[in-house]
Amino acid sequence: MPEFSSKPPYLKQISLYFESGEFRQAYELSKDFASAFPEYMIAHFLFAKAAFWLNDFKIAEQESTLAFNLAKGQDEMAVAGILRACTCYRLKKYEEGMELLELLKTRLPRREEIARLKFIFALALHDEQAALRHLDTLYEINSSAASNLITKVLSRYI
Repeated sequence: MPEFSSKPPYLKQISLYFESGEFRQAYELSKDFASAFPEYMIAHFLFAKAAFWLNDFKIAEQESTLAFNLAKGQDEMAVAGILRACTCYRLKKYEEGMELLELLKTRLPRREEIARLKFIFALALHDEQAALRHLDTLYEINSSAASNLITKVLSRYI
């Protein structure tokens, strides 16, 4: 595994690993990156993403939490929060994931991804009324995305 002394080489090599589907290599290098640069959100985010792809949801949970806490600005908060929420979903921590999405919604009210995930979490929590509210919100943000999502959900049951 290569070792680098600055962020750009790590970012480039990890991106190449992700693009080629080499998630184990992305995991190992992003782990080194997070260790070498613990103050950088992107290092922890990439480590969490690689862990998620390898179904190591405990590491993904830890690292996505670190990434979220280090996030600066709305975009970083959104991507780290969404990864953290997806990790909660895979760990069946639906209420925790929904709480995080509620927090994100207050800070990023018009993010399509958050509305979509809130709909999915509401379904997982068997809260039909909340699911309908979140679907309405998604329709307000992007009616095409809402239609596509509901079509996908319905196609699984028809």
